[in-house]
Amino acid sequence: MLAVGSKYRGFIVTKSFEVPELECHLTQLTHEESGAEVLHVKASDPENFFCLSFRTLPSSSNGVAHILEHTVLTGSDKFPVKDPFFSMSRRSVNTFMNALTGADFTCYPASSQVEQDFYNLLSVYLDAVFHPRLQKLSFAQEGHRLEFATPHDPSTPLEYKGIVYNEMKGALSSPMARLNEAISAALFPNTPYGFNSGGDPREIPNLSYEELLLFHRTYYHPSKCLFFFYGDIPLEKHLDFIDKEALQGVQKEPRLPPIPLQPRFTKEIRQELFYPVESEEKNEEKILISFSWLTVPILSQLEVLALTILDSVLMDTDASLLKRELLNSGLCKQANSALETESAEVPFTIVLKGCKSQDADTLETLIRSTLDRIAKNGIPESLIESALHQLELDRTEINPDGGPFGLSLFARCALIKQHGGKVEDGLRIHSLFKELRDTLSEEPRFLCDLIVKYLLKNSHFVRIVMIPSQELAKEEEQEERSRLDAIQKSLTEDEKKRIITT
Repeated sequence: MLAVGSKYRGFIVTKSFEVPELECHLTQLTHEESGAEVLHVKASDPENFFCLSFRTLPSSSNGVAHILEHTVLTGSDKFPVKDPFFSMSRRSVNTFMNALTGADFTCYPASSQVEQDFYNLLSVYLDAVFHPRLQKLSFAQEGHRLEFATPHDPSTPLEYKGIVYNEMKGALSSPMARLNEAISAALFPNTPYGFNSGGDPREIPNLSYEELLLFHRTYYHPSKCLFFFYGDIPLEKHLDFIDKEALQGVQKEPRLPPIPLQPRFTKEIRQELFYPVESEEKNEEKILISFSWLTVPILSQLEVLALTILDSVLMDTDASLLKRELLNSGLCKQANSALETESAEVPFTIVLKGCKSQDADTLETLIRSTLDRIAKNGIPESLIESALHQLELDRTEINPDGGPFGLSLFARCALIKQHGGKVEDGLRIHSLFKELRDTLSEEPRFLCDLIVKYLLKNSHFVRIVMIPSQELAKEEEQEERSRLDAIQKSLTEDEKKRIITT
């Protein structure tokens, strides 16, 4: 086992400790020449897992992070085939292989139980992210391009095409997806979380090929990569491999600054927005109403856990303290909540379905009065202990979401590290729960005080009423059609030929 301060192949160990709760050992290293960071979780698990993770911070909703994720997987210097990952999936015995774009990161995870296959996968992934071909044709295919309705007939209407463009059009046809994007935009107007990292179809066509290349140069440098490994393959083999395949001769670049905290509102925000429905659909009681608060930084793990317990006590089942009141009011048909724990700051959101827009004020008053009563009267200890026990049990499950356990650990500790936190905080289970239980023992009103602090007296609050509209889809289509018609009128004969030939 490499000790803290020891060196191996240019890597220096910065942390090394046992995690008895998970029966594993974590080693954290930094590559001195490049500045790249490595996390290794050693465990008696033959399903070895790796993840190459980059902080990718959007400055608009043009989908550059998402489109780049797609485009780097369309061929690289060593593997110059059109779709190396499709080819690899037919020849590999991997147990998991994917690429994911989050609100502030992009990662490339894979796992296998066969060591040679594991390193084959890693080789392809490393070359893909650090040496992609990023051809303009691939950008057009994966991101966006112009095509005529009849491909070889320039007299037919112009259309937008592209895998990500079509994917996001489909995604944002969902009312909940539209609501979630509206909540993020309203809660985070001054940070990257206010943008749609997947891409807004109205803005995706604004992304240029040159901007895609610049985004790759800015964020996909080896010195800005977090290499995460999990499983029973010795750490030294991983270090040998990435040193040879990715880090030789790489010069260190400055680290990206942390995402700034969102300045807190001095005045609550209330919005009325629309989402499209088919004209033949009935719109009665299809209103969505959300109530969102921006709460605590993700690095405050004790308060994050406490808020998670509060969420369970308030909204987990139909008999929960707040959800029961909402459903019994008859003013909504469904009530759900979410605590987003992957971003730098944690939003708490309640979403009500089957509402009427005129009931928004009444529902908000009901939520606030119920929370006020709970905060004053206290929460029964039995409900708190039940929520603590269930959540603690859930977090000890090896495979709760069906993916490899390494992916679960990556999400828990590596993302915290990328926010500037301590990796060990993401791996704590029983010790963190014990800390919360001790806090509750010393401060019986701790959870009630959080209700007051983050929900009742928190002016960083957004209420959104989403109303179904039979006209919105037509309006959006007409807006797109007008934009395309204007482009088509301005095309030269050479530009028309380029559209046909590409």
